[in-house]
Amino acid sequence: MRRLKTRPFPYYVGLHSLEELVTRDHRVCVMNILGSESRKVTPVSHEYSGGNVVAGVQYGRRGALETKLGDIPVYRSIREVMEQGIAFDMGVVYIPPLGVCKAVSELVTHNEALKRIVIVTEKVPARDSRNIRALCQEAGVDVIGANCLGMANAWDRVRIGGSLGGDHPDETLVKGSIAIHSNSGNFTTTMAEYLRTAGFGISTAVSSGKDVYIHFALPEFLYAAQNDPRTKAVVVYVEPGGYYEKLALDWIRDRAFGFTKPIIACVTGRWKKNLTRACGHAGALSGSGDDAESKERWFDEYFGVDVFDPATCQVSKRGVRVPSIQYIPDAVRAVFDKIDEKPDFPATGDLSLKLWLSDAMVALPAGMALPAVKAPAPYDAQIIEVNKQVGAHYLRQNMASKSGASRMNRETQVSELHGKTVLDLSRHTLEENLYFALTKVMPEKSDIPTLNLILNLFLKIDERRMELIDVGRANGCTPNAYLASLISLVGDKGVLAKSREHARFVIDLIREFGLDERTTTFPPELDDYVIRHLLGPDPSRKTDVSDLLLKEVKKSQKSCVALKVCQHIIALAEARGLEIRDTYEFLLAAIAVCVLWNPMLEKRISRQVVEDAVAYFYLMARIVAYSVVDRAHNPHWKKLVDKKLSNLNHSFTENAFKVLFSRVPEPSELLEFQTLLGLTVTNGPGTLSAKGAKESVSARNDVSMAFVGFLANTGRAHGGNGHEAIDYLVTQFQDVSLPDPGNPDHGLDLKAMAVKAAKAYGSYKKEAQESGDTPVKPIPCVNHPVFRGNHINVDPREQFVAAMFKGKGVYNVFWEFYHLLVQALYDEGVTKNVFCVNVDAVLAVISLKLAWKDLQAGRMSLRQVQDLAFTLFLFGRAVGTAAEIADHRDRGLDMDCRTPEAELSFVL
Repeated sequence: MRRLKTRPFPYYVGLHSLEELVTRDHRVCVMNILGSESRKVTPVSHEYSGGNVVAGVQYGRRGALETKLGDIPVYRSIREVMEQGIAFDMGVVYIPPLGVCKAVSELVTHNEALKRIVIVTEKVPARDSRNIRALCQEAGVDVIGANCLGMANAWDRVRIGGSLGGDHPDETLVKGSIAIHSNSGNFTTTMAEYLRTAGFGISTAVSSGKDVYIHFALPEFLYAAQNDPRTKAVVVYVEPGGYYEKLALDWIRDRAFGFTKPIIACVTGRWKKNLTRACGHAGALSGSGDDAESKERWFDEYFGVDVFDPATCQVSKRGVRVPSIQYIPDAVRAVFDKIDEKPDFPATGDLSLKLWLSDAMVALPAGMALPAVKAPAPYDAQIIEVNKQVGAHYLRQNMASKSGASRMNRETQVSELHGKTVLDLSRHTLEENLYFALTKVMPEKSDIPTLNLILNLFLKIDERRMELIDVGRANGCTPNAYLASLISLVGDKGVLAKSREHARFVIDLIREFGLDERTTTFPPELDDYVIRHLLGPDPSRKTDVSDLLLKEVKKSQKSCVALKVCQHIIALAEARGLEIRDTYEFLLAAIAVCVLWNPMLEKRISRQVVEDAVAYFYLMARIVAYSVVDRAHNPHWKKLVDKKLSNLNHSFTENAFKVLFSRVPEPSELLEFQTLLGLTVTNGPGTLSAKGAKESVSARNDVSMAFVGFLANTGRAHGGNGHEAIDYLVTQFQDVSLPDPGNPDHGLDLKAMAVKAAKAYGSYKKEAQESGDTPVKPIPCVNHPVFRGNHINVDPREQFVAAMFKGKGVYNVFWEFYHLLVQALYDEGVTKNVFCVNVDAVLAVISLKLAWKDLQAGRMSLRQVQDLAFTLFLFGRAVGTAAEIADHRDRGLDMDCRTPEAELSFVL
């Protein structure tokens, strides 16, 4: 039977007042009640509303939905619900979009007592919404939705449909005098909560949805709000698209409509003005004259005042438009003052930003530096536990062929470590790059002296250990082999284990007692804890080293909570006449934690890296100390490794140079030295050296054995291949007088030497090809598998370093020879194009230049120079290896570098 139209509307509206929209007397049937969303939301609504859901439908399935008020019976169809004699007058639809129209039809067809339907489903086709509209108008059924969260009546404590008020609707949906109509479901709850905080409750809230068809739109809502004695004002949240708001405002201007209550409107979505496809709600897409700016203009003209400004609080009795929902409480209060009304109850707070978490590291302007407040339960306890966690946390995974530290850029063929190219790293010192490898940031200037102190301190070795180096060299071992023999003996006890334990203690102390950079005083409980676990009456054996480190910690001005804690512990021990157990190891750990604290707090690195930091510094320094070429004639090395503490303030890079070359470097030599080391830091995670370290970590070895894995996986073909280039260059220059390869006025005819060498190689190549007995050996450091094929080929890495040295006035005769050689090879017809001088040549020519005078003077043999070039590679690559080890320890799995059986094959 066709229902009558409802004045003043030319269509059916089945209620006179909002208080009739949803009450505790209504009984509900939910369609698709056991769906993923409904089975969570429906029990909350049912319990909040006093048990108003009498049945549910799950097509093709009977059962029950458990709630605290008892099970809700579930049937296979609406027909079956009606056959069971279950009466209901409200339907809620959670059916998927294409089935919504059919579900509505079934509700209307089988239940003549039906009054309203709430459609929660989003993305209902517009054609189906049109049919739903026609069907329900014909049957006299109000529709809320689609794409909505339903409706709620705070006076009756009832909600029907979706999740208005969240999981605890009684906390947000508080009885009051504000009616809410919102295109956004989530913002319906948010606005109710904002209003509650400011002392305003709600009468009825409707999440209208924002599909193309809004079935219970603003005109009928305002009509019902006007007739609702509970409602004193209306809050509306409006999105672009559609003319419902214009229609509503035109009607309420008509005195016959009789609307007198103020409206507080928030119009959003200016950014959607130029969209041609729906983004978010399907109906929030403006057409012609219904964008956000148009709707703002409609409301402003109706109110007769500009948009709400909290500084002036200007409103009219008709209401005001707010620029954001955060201003709704202030606007409602101003409107209530205008119409001589009082809030519904005392305010319980305000909407000012209240930080539960704060960042003590970032210095904010005064207006933004807000204090953190205690969060309400249960979040307060959860935040305390979260704050105890520190550093980055990574997902464990198979890291056999992966790395979070290094990569080879496929486009440029330049390797990168933590996003910086080796070309960038070549501009930094060894100590800076080691810090970067561990922390992913370059050290602060104030930290560099501390890094040098620690690294130089670890150069102090027992010279008797060097006898193993002598044995290795006598037996023809390469540098990687004899270094590995000593590094393997480091183990993980003593200094490394104790410093790790102390680092862990300091970090735990800071997190357990909630300390941060703003801490100025320490609680007595912390002192008691430190005395029980760290201090003792029996003094440790005091050493000059401990005193030195103690002074370093005391004098530091670094702004870091870790430093404050360590300084406090030292002061506490002195005040109580106690001693710190394992003082030396504690101070090492304290310094390491301090210099790595900020990167850990910024979640650049894990806590484990900080705890292992002393081990990385120790092993890097030991590799350098054990690498001395001729210790009997190197007075600089003797001073560096002895027990005296007067030589710890120099650059670690400079000291590494002294260890190898037995002299103080000139500034240009130090530049060349650090450049060479930076270039060799990494060549990506697929290199043998990186895989050796990763495989060792995969076998669950400690850090020192992971370094052994790196050393064992280098050799004459990887790292030691520079000996071929050095041998070649020495041969080319053996018959000439070259006092200083760094002097451009050397007097040599390099072009003639290059032509001679090219012709000689051409003859060798021709003979080898004709005989076919042996493969043709290439000239070392010439050509590249990637940088080839052009008429003139260049290696951009080599070009970069060459340009940098040229700009600083650094000359290398061997380098110039190489460039003349590749041209001569082409000119003599030996090659089809001009080969590039590759980056390996940079390493070879720098190494030979630095050792040339010693080689010529007989202070070094050719074998020693070749080993020296290998050792330089190991210095640089040890830095990158530290990053790979730390990364694999953070992310990898035990045995993840094992090759699966399916990838293996047997050959005869």
